[in-house]
Amino acid sequence: MSINHETIPEADFYKATTMAKFVERSRLSAIIEEFRPELSQFEEIYKDIYRNPELGLAEARTASIAANLLKDHGFEVHEGIGGHGLAGVLSSGRPGRTVLLRADLDALPINEATGLSYKSNTKDVMHACGHDMHVACMLATASLLRAAKVKWSGTLVCLLQPNEEKDAGAQAMVDDGLYTKVPIPDVILGK
Repeated sequence: MSINHETIPEADFYKATTMAKFVERSRLSAIIEEFRPELSQFEEIYKDIYRNPELGLAEARTASIAANLLKDHGFEVHEGIGGHGLAGVLSSGRPGRTVLLRADLDALPINEATGLSYKSNTKDVMHACGHDMHVACMLATASLLRAAKVKWSGTLVCLLQPNEEKDAGAQAMVDDGLYTKVPIPDVILGK
């Protein structure tokens, strides 16, 4: 039964929708708790990508890390889209919506002076915009959703975009036939 003003008196509508949201959040929390991957591996991926930043059009190493993990988790991976872009596709095996998650691969031409123990090894290049964390978080999410595949329906697309800092990677991927390689999404989530 859907919750709307026609099925519930208006005075109780707020309570009902709040309760429905609470129940849904509780259900999602339970799924996350049950299928959460060991996060230390993703912390290491984050630090590795941070230590080894790559500028737009040169993200081969970062793309390879992402592609290998997605392949290891059973995704159908399409590489070299619009440069070093890639997309991993995972179907639940049941009909449903296609959700695309998006992260960027490239770093910035900035000299790092943070003093971090895992600081950039590349002169005048660093991840100052968070793309390293976006990639690590996407890969952790992909791992969780792969493990929880019995709990959702549809198709998941994990897209890693090259050359975002120069505002050219997304268009390059589309021009390179992105949507002939992966399903057109119903929903896109990304940073």
